[in-house]
Amino acid sequence: MFPTVKRKQAILLSRSSKAASAEIREPLIHLAHGEMIHQFLVHTLDVKHGNLIDKLATKNILSREQKERIKKFKKTDAKVDSLLMMLREKSDAEFENFLATLSETGQQSVVDVVRQELHATSQTGMNPLRSIHGNC
Repeated sequence: MFPTVKRKQAILLSRSSKAASAEIREPLIHLAHGEMIHQFLVHTLDVKHGNLIDKLATKNILSREQKERIKKFKKTDAKVDSLLMMLREKSDAEFENFLATLSETGQQSVVDVVRQELHATSQTGMNPLRSIHGNC
């Protein structure tokens, strides 16, 4: 009977270590997908198209101060980086409104890719940028 108990303990330990491993891996997977979406947006987001920054401020996704901070940058890359940094602090609903605004400014293809990735990772309706660079 002793070998049977030992084998059951080994099975339980194996199951618990797999569960613990899955618990650790899941946030890392979300982190990787958040970073991937961030990099995609860095390379595809067009802040000049359709007055995106102004529309985000009009919809209260960005504050007036945030809008002015972004507009002070001369280089487009710096504007995009600043916007994405600010979006990390936004709620899930605000991120969804950001995506809707992107669509309204003629960037539906960007929205489609982001939403497809969120759907594939079961993060639909979530702000994937919150999980990167220390924000959870």
